[in-house]
Amino acid sequence: MLLKIPIEYKNFIINHAKNDVPNEACGIIHCLDGKPSNIYKVTNVADSPYRYEMDGIEQLNLEKKREMSGEQLFAIYHSHVATEAKPSPTDVRMAFFPPGNFDAEPMFDNIFYILVSLENEIPDVKFYSIKKGPEVLEIDVNFE
Repeated sequence: MLLKIPIEYKNFIINHAKNDVPNEACGIIHCLDGKPSNIYKVTNVADSPYRYEMDGIEQLNLEKKREMSGEQLFAIYHSHVATEAKPSPTDVRMAFFPPGNFDAEPMFDNIFYILVSLENEIPDVKFYSIKKGPEVLEIDVNFE
């Protein structure tokens, strides 16, 4: 599978991550007909360089906005300030409800998890799919 994503989305995520240092940044991408249509910053209420927790009210408001617009949830993104752009064990565990119930389907099925790493001078952005098991698959992306 090769995804085609506008370069503006990659740049938005990188800039958000850099602006939120020393803490992790997080956000949501919506889509229409399978193509990214809107990207939103969400406050990391954990206020931490080691984990993120999306503000529940902001998430609810984005859910309402998505329902009104007919969009779907496309991706959840967050940054790692000092580690690689790969889901941590905590990231994988939190993809399920209740957290760590790997026998169930993920909380949000058929979405992407985007990680940006600020570990090196040039930020690294990678896309993943997290499935039951857990199975973590890296997805090839073409930024255009």
